[in-house]
Amino acid sequence: MRRTALRCAAVAAAAVTIAAADSSDTFGVGVLRRDGVLIPFATFDGRRWRNAWPDPKPELSVPINLTSIPQRWWGPTGALDQWQAAIGGADRTLHVTQPDWVPVHCARHLALRTDYHADGIVPPRQEQPYPKEGLAISPAHRIEAVEMLLPTATELHDVAEPLREAFNRAERQISGSHPVGRSAREPVLPIIEAAYGLGESPRFYYVEAQRSYRSLGQTPDECLAVAFGTGWFVRDGSGVRSLLTAVDLLQCNRYGASYMLPLGVVRAAGRLFWIAQFSGWEHERYAVLELTPKKVDVMISTWGGGC
Repeated sequence: MRRTALRCAAVAAAAVTIAAADSSDTFGVGVLRRDGVLIPFATFDGRRWRNAWPDPKPELSVPINLTSIPQRWWGPTGALDQWQAAIGGADRTLHVTQPDWVPVHCARHLALRTDYHADGIVPPRQEQPYPKEGLAISPAHRIEAVEMLLPTATELHDVAEPLREAFNRAERQISGSHPVGRSAREPVLPIIEAAYGLGESPRFYYVEAQRSYRSLGQTPDECLAVAFGTGWFVRDGSGVRSLLTAVDLLQCNRYGASYMLPLGVVRAAGRLFWIAQFSGWEHERYAVLELTPKKVDVMISTWGGGC
């Protein structure tokens, strides 16, 4: 009987350990705005990403307090009244004070007002896309920063040729006629406008680049079109290679382009998640992407609002 009791105790202890491990990989994430308002947009239950938070709408009703928020909106985490954000390299604890809403382009997004106060000037609510402080997470979990690289950084020299090759392949997939033939455009290296890095070995890169096409006599403010590309690359012992690249052919004003703002990186359940905002002239969305040395997968993409 004593041995049986010991075995039962061991099994119970193991079950508690497993439950604790599973619990540590269950959390919610949101984007923290400079005005201290937090927009939840995804939850992770240890295996799968989901979003039950209401989508932005032209008109909405705001719950009167935190306890009035329906439990189904929270997903597997339950109500979250305390969050953690990494701001300027330091962890900050945020407490939710009340539900609220914020304008996001032409829509209204249900959100959580917190006790966070930014240093310096806080822009008016009407500014779009509204400046963000970074990623917020609850319960507390380590948030890693993404490195912002200068487009002229030495380490990007080895990315240039894989970028050109991937850019060319993606540009060939554009439907419709192209104002410039392949033989004229494809030898030209795309110009890197923004680049971000993460890790050492493997090291991941996200790059935004473009090729502008002009006729003879056109000024720098004029063009036939702009090929705007976004790409993921990885560097390991075998060199730099492309994981995923997309190219759009845009008007000279780049209407329709979407630019990334990295919010942070979270490691959970043995996996690596890069979390970011993508925004343009009239829209923004929030995405969780899983990175591996072989591919980039979109785990969830949540609409943040648009016109």
